[in-house]
Amino acid sequence: MSDFSLRQDWVSRITNSNDSDLPVIGADISPYPDADQLKTVLRKLSLSGAAREMARRKWLRPSGGGDKVAERGQALFDFLYAPAASRPAFAMFKGRRARTQRDLIDEVSTMAWIAHVTDAALAESHHGRFAPTALGVDFLRQLVRLSVRKDGPCRALDAVRELGVAVVVESGLPGMSVDGASFHVAPAGPVLALTLRHDRLDNFWFTLLHELGHIALHLTSPGEDVYIDSIDEAVSDEQEAEAEADAFAKDALVPRDTWLRSDARRLGSEASVISLAKQLEIHPAIVAGRIRYERREFRIFTDLAGVGGVRDQVLSG
Repeated sequence: MSDFSLRQDWVSRITNSNDSDLPVIGADISPYPDADQLKTVLRKLSLSGAAREMARRKWLRPSGGGDKVAERGQALFDFLYAPAASRPAFAMFKGRRARTQRDLIDEVSTMAWIAHVTDAALAESHHGRFAPTALGVDFLRQLVRLSVRKDGPCRALDAVRELGVAVVVESGLPGMSVDGASFHVAPAGPVLALTLRHDRLDNFWFTLLHELGHIALHLTSPGEDVYIDSIDEAVSDEQEAEAEADAFAKDALVPRDTWLRSDARRLGSEASVISLAKQLEIHPAIVAGRIRYERREFRIFTDLAGVGGVRDQVLSG
């Protein structure tokens, strides 16, 4: 990305906003460029790997026959800003990195990804109306126990769909650092999206339960919030909703009282990880992932984390 540059004053206005959350589409248009500036920005963006990948996936449909870069920029604009009543009107990207670490390519790529996920969710066959009470303890316990099955990820996504949640698996675009997202938009209902950026069982199960936490706690009805999550990143004290979704995921995967009393938490040994997994009838990757995540040590338990196979299974299923 070293060859990508925009006027620093405009980029700073976008990426260093004083707001707690960055509105990518909003009623207050004061931070955004005028028409001439926007054309320049779109041309820059159209040269990015993200825009080229969007064209490869057929998300963009340049008219053809002219300046390819300009046409791709126009197609990008049409894709992002085309009127669509079904899309969140003012997408607020929550759960993001600190403002000073945001990158314009990351934001635009994520916005484009969310737009595509929304369209895909609307095209899904729905299994009925979603009821927040469906995400109860019994359902979550049975869901997590699917992890011991060889086809556990596919079975889990099907079970979530049966609740009336639209599930979309779509790999991220170049420049994105996203594991999952969740939002609630009519008429699709709640939407849960995964990138499978890390092809590991521990990441799959935590991301799935984290997004279900947002749906159960923060997205029970249609609204404008879009939770964008990168599981590798630590949650700041200001991100209350992210902390709540983390707690939801942790308790659903390993009950809190059991975790606090466990040798896995106290010793962190391979034997204790396997023992607790057997006790709970879940995959050892879930326990190993809990330790890796809480200690922020992602180089430990690589043999237990369930590396490989998730992406191929889910995308082929």
